[in-house]
Amino acid sequence: MDDKRKQDRNEGEGNKIADKKYRDAATDFANRNDTVKAGLDAERDLQQRKGELEKAEQAGRSHSKGDLPSDLDGSGFDET
Repeated sequence: MDDKRKQDRNEGEGNKIADKKYRDAATDFANRNDTVKAGLDAERDLQQRKGELEKAEQAGRSHSKGDLPSDLDGSGFDET
């Protein structure tokens, strides 16, 4: 029962268990794959789909209420 409680415990910010899992998975991926090639392939794919992606962005922005002035000028960024 103690093991179950430890697994279910929410660590909140700075979750060391989640951090370790992420780092282990990222390291494993990098060790098993050519990450430079994957990056170049992704960049090429983005360039090929540029028009499609820009159209999707415009569609999404058309539903937006717009940017808040504080989002654009960074004011209030440090406020909690």
